[in-house]
Amino acid sequence: MTDIMWDAEIYEKAADTTPPPSDAVLPPLPDPRQLRNTLGNFATGVVVLTYRSGNDHYGVTVNSFTSVSLDPPLVLVSMQRTSRALTHLLERPFAVNVLGDNQLDTALHFAGKPQDRPIDWITDGPAPRIGGSPAYFQCTPWAANDGGDHVLVLGRVTAYGQQDDARPLLFYRGQWSALAQESEDGTENGARSERSRP
Repeated sequence: MTDIMWDAEIYEKAADTTPPPSDAVLPPLPDPRQLRNTLGNFATGVVVLTYRSGNDHYGVTVNSFTSVSLDPPLVLVSMQRTSRALTHLLERPFAVNVLGDNQLDTALHFAGKPQDRPIDWITDGPAPRIGGSPAYFQCTPWAANDGGDHVLVLGRVTAYGQQDDARPLLFYRGQWSALAQESEDGTENGARSERSRP
């Protein structure tokens, strides 16, 4: 397969917001706030996308991340068109850092709420990444597509790694969360786990 790197033509195509034909039948517009609240019932993991610009390292917290393809190895992140990080992610390598339940301060820091704790930068790859993350993916820009008020950025995975003993940070109904801890008797928060049911 041919690698498709980001260029101005793809960006213009992704940014094209040509309205549908006037005779098209469109469903009524949902209440955006209610739609967002309803979508919030889908629990997601939390990632920080990191990249280098000049001599500095930057990142942005995102919860719209998914795997797309194994051949070629592709992942997708959904970025607001107004994000300052978007242009950088389309032009240079970036890392996707899957955050653990002990990295809430990191999520907040890159979500625009600076924290006092320093970031443990690892700089052994094409993009800086965050130490202690349960998993990471080094990516190069592959393509982008129109996603309404977002741009869907596809990255080709060039390297990756994981920690088997880590637990993920979650985002659910607008709140930060974590997986329930399983006790020695196989229960989670007093409820029997699925795998131990008869």
